[in-house]
Amino acid sequence: MAAALTLLLTGTVIAQDVTIVLNEEPANLDPCEVASDFIGRVALGNIFEALTRRDVTTGELLPALSTSWEEGDGNSWTFTLREGVKFHDGSAMDAVAVKYAMDRTLDDTLTCESRTKFFSGNEFTVETIGSDKIKVTTKVRDPILPLKMSNMMIGGPSMTMGKAVRTAPGTGPYALDKWETGQYINLVKFADYWGPNDGVDSGKYVWRAESSVRAAMVKQGEADFAPSIAEQDATEDIAVGYPNAETTRLNLDNLMPPTNDKRVRLAINLALDRDAMLGTIVPSSAQKATQLFLPSIAGWSENVTMYPYDPEKAKALIAEAKADGVPVDTEIQLAGRIGHFPNVQEYHEAVAIMLNEVGLNVKLEWYEAAVKNKMQVKPFDPNRRPQMFVDQHDNTAGDPVFTIPSRYRSDGSQAKISDPKLDGLIDDAIASTGAERIAKWKAVSEYIDQEILSDAIMFHRVGFAALGPRVNYEPNMTTNSSVKLSDFSLK
Repeated sequence: MAAALTLLLTGTVIAQDVTIVLNEEPANLDPCEVASDFIGRVALGNIFEALTRRDVTTGELLPALSTSWEEGDGNSWTFTLREGVKFHDGSAMDAVAVKYAMDRTLDDTLTCESRTKFFSGNEFTVETIGSDKIKVTTKVRDPILPLKMSNMMIGGPSMTMGKAVRTAPGTGPYALDKWETGQYINLVKFADYWGPNDGVDSGKYVWRAESSVRAAMVKQGEADFAPSIAEQDATEDIAVGYPNAETTRLNLDNLMPPTNDKRVRLAINLALDRDAMLGTIVPSSAQKATQLFLPSIAGWSENVTMYPYDPEKAKALIAEAKADGVPVDTEIQLAGRIGHFPNVQEYHEAVAIMLNEVGLNVKLEWYEAAVKNKMQVKPFDPNRRPQMFVDQHDNTAGDPVFTIPSRYRSDGSQAKISDPKLDGLIDDAIASTGAERIAKWKAVSEYIDQEILSDAIMFHRVGFAALGPRVNYEPNMTTNSSVKLSDFSLK
């Protein structure tokens, strides 16, 4: 078996290893990129950590690389750093190193998924106070900045500023041991880790594109765990279901015709037979969605429309727009990501067929993850065709600020929309607290739905994983974005 125990001649166990099979190889292990699920599954929580962390079970914000934080005057927060922490290369995790890592994340000359996903539109400066404190000052008051900091990973000072790196030293419980490109990545326990780590000694990450192949590897003992397998491959002997917090939408280009016309966007929503997709290409236990975050997130609104399947009305709207000169015959690119999620090909093909049947001209094209992700982030290609993307987003941090600004504010890194009134509503919600914050985020969601209708929101998904008989591991809502070796043990 690939994940076997190694024994001394005396019979003493000297290694506890697991093998995890993923759907694709990471493009890099840059701490700035761990917000991309195919990178985060390996690096997030294993190699890299942040100043704070959120308990996924209780929602409580907990210390991590900082031990405490305090709000000050002038829109500032001060974080006290944990003493004695080292990066995997032996360098000290002090205020200078943390400032460097944060400045690198915020540098807009660097393509950085973490910045575009969690800090889009945020303006703040970082100062050192002695060797053990960091002061972060924002342009406007930010009452949940400590929560946001749980999404900014801290890499070592050897990272290049303004340029992506293949990998970097972190402070996490596991360090990179070996990366054989195209074959596997091996992580091992970091002996000088600052905290407890009762997990396995090492983890080997391999990748296979087909869900059925990943499931078979677990069945045959070639791997111990495979997240995100298709429902049809989740047989009783290996299957584990889990709430994966992912929500899918059809992200529409509101800046280019024909999808810059609201009637066309409404027609797209009415053309999608979500009920027919449930139980066929989408697991039957998934739920139709109205917003890009779960109902459990404070700020989700019950007043947002659940669009019915009405292809005849969709055809009429397309015809009406065409009569008014909207170029509805223009080819629209549906850019799919290879291996994005189980049954991804069937999902995209169904969307393209449904939209073409009501009179649009949608062409499905496939891209690797890194290419497709770059297409969705500013600066957009000025010579692009009108585009659609099936976008899968998980908000496990507990506030709409991690979903809405980057996707719907005019200056958002992924926003193909421009609406000054919406910008103001978003800024008001960001600066609010308590019940007022919840009410204002609801107003934002309702305005997006009723006045703009920028996307077609699709499903709150569920996940299925394959778990082998020799390991203990319980998938949770973060499993799609982070597979932490410290959560594994051998039976």
